[in-house]
Amino acid sequence: MMLIIRYAHLLTPQLEYIIKLIFLIGVAMAISTIFILLICGICTNMVSAIFGIGGGVLMVPILRTLFPELPIQVISATSLTIVMCTALINLLFFHKQKIKIDHINMILWSIAMVIGVQIGFELSFYFSTAIISLIFTVSLSALAIKTFLNRSRTQIEVFNMSPIERAKGSISCCGGGLIAGITGIGGGSILAPLVGQLKGVKTQQIAVYTNYMMIIGGIGNLYGYLTRVFPYDVSLSGQLGYVNFLVVGVVTLGSFGMSFFSMKLRGLMNPALTRKLLAIILFCIAAYMCILEFVFH
Repeated sequence: MMLIIRYAHLLTPQLEYIIKLIFLIGVAMAISTIFILLICGICTNMVSAIFGIGGGVLMVPILRTLFPELPIQVISATSLTIVMCTALINLLFFHKQKIKIDHINMILWSIAMVIGVQIGFELSFYFSTAIISLIFTVSLSALAIKTFLNRSRTQIEVFNMSPIERAKGSISCCGGGLIAGITGIGGGSILAPLVGQLKGVKTQQIAVYTNYMMIIGGIGNLYGYLTRVFPYDVSLSGQLGYVNFLVVGVVTLGSFGMSFFSMKLRGLMNPALTRKLLAIILFCIAAYMCILEFVFH
């Protein structure tokens, strides 16, 4: 590794920066852990860009496996921060693709999600790890079944969404934010199937809406985690409040590296296949989290 650092100046400036950054991270974290987190970042970006889910559904069980000594609130806070970073990367690419959305819907639904996230954030400190894991498992299982059973509907061009549909979207986003605040799964996995059922929302718009909401809805939660008194003694480097920014940085690095390919793959995916794959992913993650918490824990 030292030899690579020594001759890094012969590479492009961007590659030189990434190699040095990975080396500095490696000082505080095992190489095997870094590799796993980079793979997590790649997978997180892929599911976020293609399916519109934030990747928190992947990060929560993986972080629970890699760092079993961390409190569940630290896992949730770190996961939500990763989700926000991944969503920001995706939005930069969505902007280049010029996918249009209703900004009134985006603002209303984001506000509703913020309210839900804040309520869930406060409730998470009153629930045990087992209860939070149970909420996580049940929510994903229900959404997996709902997503798999729903048939593709004809996309209708709706320029002005009715107040009832806007209200339905707000209620759905508030509920998704509530579960996201409690479990740390980011809300996208909850919101993507629900937003997709609203009239006037096209399949290609779902990921754009949910990525916006994951950023806006997560800001309040992140502020709460960073300012709240941290009573735990954590040996892992990079801890600030309830968020471990070392883990966030490594995963985001992997996510950024995958972003271009995720957008290319997104354009090739059939909507019906995308829906079925989303259902399978949600169910597998729910099953894994259930086994991890209630069988081996």
